[in-house]
Amino acid sequence: MNSGKKATNRLKKVISEDRSVLSVGSFRVLKKEIANILVKYLDIDRRKIKIQLEQKDEESYNLSADLPIKQNNKVD
Repeated sequence: MNSGKKATNRLKKVISEDRSVLSVGSFRVLKKEIANILVKYLDIDRRKIKIQLEQKDEESYNLSADLPIKQNNKVD
């Protein structure tokens, strides 16, 4: 098996493991609810928010968000 196929197989495994934590529909709802909270406190473009859930180890996950905060935005 060449390195390209190995990388593809690893990526498929990671994606399937991530989906086993939350269904695609549940993850969409989670992202929408997080975005709704963030826009209450920050002047951001909700269409550009990127939220990711990645498995850290067998027992924990990292939830990260890229937030496009608009210029001239003051965060109190």
